[in-house]
Amino acid sequence: MKLCMPEYYKKFKCTAEKCSDNCCIGWEIDIDDVTFSKYNKINSDFGKKLNENICKGKQKSFILDNNERCPFLNNENLCEIFIKLGENNLCKICTEHPRYYEWFDGIKEGGIGLCCEEAARIILSENKKFSTYTIDIPTEDCDEYDNSIYLYIKNARNKIIDYLDNCSLPLELKIRNILLFSEELQTNIDTNNLKPVNFTFKEEVLNVLHNKEPIFDFFLTLESLDNNWIPYLKDCISTYNTYKYRVQDFKKYSYELPHYLKNISIYFIWRYFLKGVFDSDVLSKAKLFVVSILMLETLFFNKWLETGTLSLNDCVSIVKNYSKEIEYSEENLLTLKKAFNTLDIFSVKNLSNFFT
Repeated sequence: MKLCMPEYYKKFKCTAEKCSDNCCIGWEIDIDDVTFSKYNKINSDFGKKLNENICKGKQKSFILDNNERCPFLNNENLCEIFIKLGENNLCKICTEHPRYYEWFDGIKEGGIGLCCEEAARIILSENKKFSTYTIDIPTEDCDEYDNSIYLYIKNARNKIIDYLDNCSLPLELKIRNILLFSEELQTNIDTNNLKPVNFTFKEEVLNVLHNKEPIFDFFLTLESLDNNWIPYLKDCISTYNTYKYRVQDFKKYSYELPHYLKNISIYFIWRYFLKGVFDSDVLSKAKLFVVSILMLETLFFNKWLETGTLSLNDCVSIVKNYSKEIEYSEENLLTLKKAFNTLDIFSVKNLSNFFT
């Protein structure tokens, strides 16, 4: 079996105590059965501490303290389990985060998620065309799927990523065309007519300001991880509505914006698009990327208005928080998927209006 990962994955290394948003704070930390069994066999004072700080329900997890910190995160933000027992005794989620994986027949794909500030920094600052590498790994099982649809969607994903990497075209044009491309792909999948699809080109991007409020309002109804997230969104939305006449200045003078948004776009397409083989739904995966770009661009705009510039650190922080709230909430992803397939505000026609 092959493991296929983005080339930029090789750059990733946990920054541990240097991280400004430690993943051992504010997250529920599940303990897999293999690691739990190891912890039960540790006969020492530290083993006793382990036993006392684990919730032993159906899903084992560490009992966070009153500040939502892992009980084994010391005052220097270093892991006591790692220090005392070594990396081999960390639970699976601690060794893998922020890595993600998807399993197919004979190949396992993965990468690093935007919810981690170091991963986000690597992805946003990547200055080469997207590429992957493969290594041999032991065979692992995958869910069943139709191989013809797999090959069809995989080929389409390759086309989309290559298209996004074409820096001679404006990003707005590429996003619009990817939406139309994905809509045609979806029709072909629905009718079992897996014919080739090409991008529909439009010569001019008008950059007309359209009403984002219905989309903003929908995001305010989603589950929130951080109590500050919804107030922050409301503030950004209010600011956008007041100063949206300055959006074109923002795009004109934020020189790295297209670069950051392109890299984020490729991340979403790489991570989610091929999941369409399991539910025969590629259009909702495309809409997730498009709506995320709309939201992130608005949040970037708010920061630009506040500071007069748009730094990499600012964008990393914004993207990381958005990813935590949206990508890493299964409930929010399911709610969005349903909305993408049922609500007019998320129709291809409506979303395309933001990029015409």
